[in-house]
Amino acid sequence: MAIAWPSTIPYEALVGSIKADPFRAPLATDMDDGQQRRRRSTTKNIATLAFIIPMDPTAFAAFKAFVRDTLVDGTLPFTMPIWTGADYDDRTCSFVERYQDNPGSGEMHQVSVNLDVEDY
Repeated sequence: MAIAWPSTIPYEALVGSIKADPFRAPLATDMDDGQQRRRRSTTKNIATLAFIIPMDPTAFAAFKAFVRDTLVDGTLPFTMPIWTGADYDDRTCSFVERYQDNPGSGEMHQVSVNLDVEDY
């Protein structure tokens, strides 16, 4: 069972920041004659989402500790509310790459995440 996203850490994406790849690229095999043979690369429906989560310093400190300690430097899957187009629904996620922090101006952090999301 995946680890739950803590209620003390925001999950809402910054408006307009979501970029989605709806499925993984298919595997392709060159054939001697004709088109390539293409097939799904996984049996699960996995989308890749990139988005920005604004966080205050307290939430960002909790986020860093969660990723580092609970998710073992972001290597474990977790369940997080994800924007599905109409509402936020819980989905199993995993980090594709390390998050990026842009402290921006003032107190808010702009945390960029790139996640694999199941059943998006």
